[in-house]
Amino acid sequence: MRRRGITTVLGILSLSAHETGLAADALCEPLRKFVESVKPNETRVIRFHTSWGSNFNDDPQPAMAAKRCDHNGYEPAKAVCAYFMDHGAIEFSGNNVKATVACLSTKTRFASRARLDRLAMSFSYGTDDRGGNVEITFDSDAELGGMQLVINVDGY
Repeated sequence: MRRRGITTVLGILSLSAHETGLAADALCEPLRKFVESVKPNETRVIRFHTSWGSNFNDDPQPAMAAKRCDHNGYEPAKAVCAYFMDHGAIEFSGNNVKATVACLSTKTRFASRARLDRLAMSFSYGTDDRGGNVEITFDSDAELGGMQLVINVDGY
């Protein structure tokens, strides 16, 4: 009887890890398409905002959690925002950053229990001849409240 319970728990943990991997894959495709779509001498930005424990400063409605995503009407960015709005973490919003970095900088890994409270990094994505300079920042947003993940791409 005890062994059966352990098997069930291990099965659930395995399923959870598998679903997390699938969720990350679901982010990577639209995120990579977004970065690759930015043309030379063009800049595109996505801002994903999360607030845990209260609503945003500009919304008087009470809330335990809130999220919003700004894509500036750019079609490839809309797919990334759709993913974040459906699957983005609010309470542990640093997990969105870890997934974003892992998608675009495939050799970068974070420890599974690493918690991000802020981050600023930049790197090149693509080839020497065509790609984008990607800047990812994550920090508190004093004006809006909550946290803000910014993905900025300067195409070259």
